[in-house]
Amino acid sequence: MSALFSAAALIPWLGRLAALSMLAVLAWLGANIFWSLSAPVVVRPAAMFETDPHTAAQAIASRHLFGAAPTMAVMTSPATDIRLSGTIAPQHPGDPAFALLSIEGKSPQSIREGEEVAPGVVLQRVLPQQVELLRGGQTQILTLPERGKP
Repeated sequence: MSALFSAAALIPWLGRLAALSMLAVLAWLGANIFWSLSAPVVVRPAAMFETDPHTAAQAIASRHLFGAAPTMAVMTSPATDIRLSGTIAPQHPGDPAFALLSIEGKSPQSIREGEEVAPGVVLQRVLPQQVELLRGGQTQILTLPERGKP
């Protein structure tokens, strides 16, 4: 066998190759540490949340989260046509409550409990599946139909 391929001749070259590869790994780690410490800190903007419940309810209604709502229960009178599209009932006593009502065929609006829906019609109470309207001194109830039924 020739001297080029003998084990005794390869050992010094393998040691130099191992030292060179360790030096390259250390240089790479050092560069990563340097750049992670010297790079400017990226400040992410704080997320903005809507805190007004009335505006938040309007935003929810406009997104149609579960698709376009089918025609809901109808209450007609000579003066106004009111359709119930959804409710945002209070979870705790004293929390604000809203109803999504479509008045005379317009797009649904968020109406707060106690507000006037139309002239002479006040949203008296909001429950999870229905609302109570006070019209001319009489309480009228609008209910949400069962899911999937028009």
